[in-house]
Amino acid sequence: MKISDTLRRWSSEDKLVREAAYRRNLQVFGVAAWAMVALNLLHVLVFSFLKFDDPVRSAWAHQIVAAHGTMALVMLVTGWLARRAQSLPFSTGPMRLLPEFVTGSVVIWAVVLTLADQAISTSINAYINATIGVAIVLLLQPRSAFAILTIGWCALTWTLGLTTADPAVLITNRMNATSAYFLAVLVSILLWRRYVQSELLQSKLAETNRQLQLQRDELEKQARRDSLTGLLNRREILRLAEQELTRARRQGSPVALLMLDLDHFKSINDRFGHPAGDDVLRHVAELMTHAIRQTDQVARFGGEEFVVLLPDTSEASALHLASKLRQKLADTPVANLGTPVTVSIGLACMAAGSSLSLDALIQHADEALYQAKNEGRNRTVAAKVQDRRSSDHPAGRSGQPHDSC
Repeated sequence: MKISDTLRRWSSEDKLVREAAYRRNLQVFGVAAWAMVALNLLHVLVFSFLKFDDPVRSAWAHQIVAAHGTMALVMLVTGWLARRAQSLPFSTGPMRLLPEFVTGSVVIWAVVLTLADQAISTSINAYINATIGVAIVLLLQPRSAFAILTIGWCALTWTLGLTTADPAVLITNRMNATSAYFLAVLVSILLWRRYVQSELLQSKLAETNRQLQLQRDELEKQARRDSLTGLLNRREILRLAEQELTRARRQGSPVALLMLDLDHFKSINDRFGHPAGDDVLRHVAELMTHAIRQTDQVARFGGEEFVVLLPDTSEASALHLASKLRQKLADTPVANLGTPVTVSIGLACMAAGSSLSLDALIQHADEALYQAKNEGRNRTVAAKVQDRRSSDHPAGRSGQPHDSC
């Protein structure tokens, strides 16, 4: 791969993690700034009490106090800004350049301290420590790091020539400064690239996990839903019904179950074809979904048979809902057929305080449905554990409620 292609790829990757790096810098600097304030104030305190008879050393001490005092103030302000910026949205305004401003301030401050030290020593430790320190602590894009560190290196190596008379000391300090400069640039770039790769890897893993979760959710949905109608399937409604009956027994509340079967569905398939039959099933499923309450559950039980689970519902309320369902279906033609469909409904109710099992409840509803079919279809029959009463009324009317449920 060409170097130019690599640089373009790096530039694109840098943009993806720019905000994350910015916020990481704010968090780090929000803590480091206070440490820098304390350290600089300590220098101010110590050097303020130093007394020298030599005017050169006295002037040097005053310069150190001024430099550390200024840096303490800069760190205090920028530390407060960093804390405040953490709660602000990422933008392209001046606050986005806060990490670069901090880095530049530290580097220039280190140059000033180093030049001040030349009055009494040949050390450039302040520049070396500060330059490598900011390269390690703050994450900067390579272009920004290179520009800031280069400006600091140029300023130091040029001004050293103005303050250092010994050529041997001058060349030594310039070479040491150059070594620190290149090391800081290298460390900054390596740490940035490692951070970029880490962030991109985490993003890929997060996206992969998100996709896996979506697939898992879809598989779970498919396992619970009927693929044709989107309703709950037989297994899921049985699971929910078992849970509901357990709750109802514990709380002493009634539960009703409607079992619906489309009338003359086979003739629809024979006359119009199975695709039309599928349209009818979807039509019925949609109408039933909009007709039930939020607490109710509707499922396709198999073929053209549907089940509606009605928690906390007496037989009277269940008969009323069954009547509404039959009337809604009878009044709403199927789009592709132009004619409505009718249903026969079997109703079974577990009375409050009863210990009726789910199998028994389903059996009673199924027997009531069979009776509704035999009595002419398009009607509701209500079953009882002890006895059964039917509603012999055609569509739009329902059987009379019983007092036991």
